[in-house]
Amino acid sequence: MADTRRVSVEAVKRVLMADEGTLGVFEQAIGFRPATGSYKPVHLMNDLAQSVLGGAPSHGGDFLAHVTRAHVAKDDDKEDNSERALRAHDRFGSAFNRAFPQALGGSRIEALRRAAHEVLSFDGGVYAPGTSMCSALAPHCDLLGFEGFRRFGVGRLLADVLPKEGAAKLRSLYESDRDPITRALRPIALHEPLVEKQKPREPVTRSAFDVSLGKGLTSLLGQQLTKSYTLRAVALGGSLGVVLKVLGAGRPNGRPLLLALANSDEKSERPLREPAVVSFRRAIEALDARVAALMPAHPNADDLLKPPEAKQPSLEVSNERKLNALASVLLSAAREHADDFDIYLPDTFIARFGPRVGCVLPKGRSRWGRYFALTPELVEVLVLMLLGRGETATWSSFWARVAAEFGVHIGANPSKDVEALAAIGVENVSPEDLIENSEALLSLAVRRGVARRLPDGEAEVGGELS
Repeated sequence: MADTRRVSVEAVKRVLMADEGTLGVFEQAIGFRPATGSYKPVHLMNDLAQSVLGGAPSHGGDFLAHVTRAHVAKDDDKEDNSERALRAHDRFGSAFNRAFPQALGGSRIEALRRAAHEVLSFDGGVYAPGTSMCSALAPHCDLLGFEGFRRFGVGRLLADVLPKEGAAKLRSLYESDRDPITRALRPIALHEPLVEKQKPREPVTRSAFDVSLGKGLTSLLGQQLTKSYTLRAVALGGSLGVVLKVLGAGRPNGRPLLLALANSDEKSERPLREPAVVSFRRAIEALDARVAALMPAHPNADDLLKPPEAKQPSLEVSNERKLNALASVLLSAAREHADDFDIYLPDTFIARFGPRVGCVLPKGRSRWGRYFALTPELVEVLVLMLLGRGETATWSSFWARVAAEFGVHIGANPSKDVEALAAIGVENVSPEDLIENSEALLSLAVRRGVARRLPDGEAEVGGELS
């Protein structure tokens, strides 16, 4: 009897990733398709906005693309965004002439278009008209465009976990034109009926973590903040939630258990780096176990037992004859050869996405391993998610709540944090090092204006944030 067998790579990808409308096991486990390394918070916000609103204007953002892509050479056969071409444009000529009357003069019109580009597409998210890729940093529904990254369902996941109250608050923000940015961009905000291009999907069963995330985002949306900062905070809070969603997908109730270090530009020793790396690895191991448990029930799972066709790419694994046993060895082989066969893993997604938010370090490849981290701004977002306006909490009680709701430990409650980490096999963590880590994050939070030290030696968060 042969000690090994070969399994079709395509069969493995159909089960793990997706196949003609059938969800892949990765999406079943984490709630979205992690099939890209280019995802940014701006894509998340476009998807979230359109999921809550019911689509984007029927112009698909093409007018916005023409206006902001003035830098594209006018002699480009594929795209002419010159002033002359847009004034005569069949579809958008009248809109362009209303937005930029000739009396303004060429230099001022060019300056206005450049300014719109800097506000809406400084990260290059607005692609050529007609490409269904308009990921502008849009503060209003009329400035949205069809979003190519919506097919991954990240923003839709957040829309699913938002309670009705939170969705209504977010919808009202995108429908409001009272903020300065929307008023300034009003001439290029083209109002047309909303069109939803994404297919509906079955409602998901919300985990306890999902409920906490939805409540937190709703609380954030209810804070008395400017519209611009509210949307930025939602982007950060939603992005943080997506990373935690992946890292908690293998845990009971969907909540991760992570040791978080301070993400700071300051050069300092990090004695807790190894425990933080191990807690991150444990999260991925738990996710793998959940994925392997789901694989045998997938509609295409039987294809994993069929021999691959001649010359078809395949993975060589131990000769397990039952799907339950085969799943784990196949997943391990898929992980080992992911780059060779374009198999997108959930942890690869957050390894690219997380550094853009500041919650996964290091930014590049590192032999030391990845770990979870928090910037001062992310601490502020957590405060806005968990404390109401004017509400305060001691530093230690606040982080006890963060641990209970979102599974993140920093050492503010050292004995409990040591116990929690030991439960997932992160042993011998020094309480003194945990206290130092908590103090490092507190110092950053105080500088940010999120926390304050009290005369009795305690510290608190919340209240009127400065």
